[in-house]
Amino acid sequence: MKKLSLSLIATLAIFNTANAGSLSEAFSNGKVSGELKSQFYQKESSDSKTVNIWTNGLNLSYITGDYNGLSSGFTFQGASVGTEDLDENPNAYDADQNVSGAVLSQAYIQYKMDNTTVKVGRQYLATPLIASSGSRIFKESFQAATLTNTDIKDTSISLMYVNKYQGRTDGKEGAPSFEKLGDGVFSIYATNKSIENLSLVGQYVEAKDLVANNTKDVSIYYLNAEYDFDAFKLGAQYYGSDDNGAANNDGNAYALKASTNINDLSLAASYSEVSKDGGVDAWHLGNGADYIYTWSWYAGSRYSADMKATKVEAGYKFTEDLSANIMHISWKTSTSSTTKETDFILDYNVSKDLSLRWLHGQLDNASNEYQSRLYASYKF
Repeated sequence: MKKLSLSLIATLAIFNTANAGSLSEAFSNGKVSGELKSQFYQKESSDSKTVNIWTNGLNLSYITGDYNGLSSGFTFQGASVGTEDLDENPNAYDADQNVSGAVLSQAYIQYKMDNTTVKVGRQYLATPLIASSGSRIFKESFQAATLTNTDIKDTSISLMYVNKYQGRTDGKEGAPSFEKLGDGVFSIYATNKSIENLSLVGQYVEAKDLVANNTKDVSIYYLNAEYDFDAFKLGAQYYGSDDNGAANNDGNAYALKASTNINDLSLAASYSEVSKDGGVDAWHLGNGADYIYTWSWYAGSRYSADMKATKVEAGYKFTEDLSANIMHISWKTSTSSTTKETDFILDYNVSKDLSLRWLHGQLDNASNEYQSRLYASYKF
């Protein structure tokens, strides 16, 4: 007999119980929410080719009420390209924004008893090593089973099994679908705040047969510690991976960050370094899994062997609705010249439901001269 998918099991469980009449009130008390969004992207390559695209999207979610700890949720995503100017590089946005279609990104059943929550089916995940990115018109999703327990004071422990991933497009201007993640991904994720002002996070991932990512089997480790001294914060990160595939990713990465807030002004400085003999395989399970302190909005990642990176950033909150941020990142290896990126971010809340964001990245020694994005979002 063929194996049932996690999302199918979740759906069957919902309707079998619903047919017994036990969930009728939970369904009638459910809540509908959604988002209308519009995104304009433009970039100029290092060889002076300029392209842009305007894409519009809709998210529609329904979450049932609670019935004896049992609930379920669904999220539908749709998108359509409005206009485009891709003559100089027709495939420039095939991996993210050049997409029209729809997908059911969330379809899960959830059960909560005391301090334990179990969730099975299609769902968004947000952890350091497995995470859905929502920066494009389609938010990434996973088919997974998760169990989270908070019995220990100030501590959360989660077990996860993930067997499918939904990306941003199908690569051919169509909506993404859920694709198999090798032979499955297992993870344990924990957070702890038992010590005052100290926040600890750890995660372990074991993935099997991720051939599509140039990897066979891989184990990934993540640790993060942050201490709040009130006047400022200090953070430290560690990444490690054991990869027996073709990629040279049997390495370690370390990062440090110092940050502070002075009234409405925020300041931060970060540094990261990767071992010389191997990189870290930390960016395969969702594009949202890019937690290293020296991350940037556009160019590359900070996980390659022998890479050193620095980052400085500043932000200012002009009003409750208007804020601006700037970050400058530079990185290099012993065999490559320095690449630089400066990102400018402006956020404005027009109203409680309508928000705008302008994001511009200026690059040096990269494949693009600049990249710009304009986001508009209306949530209801």
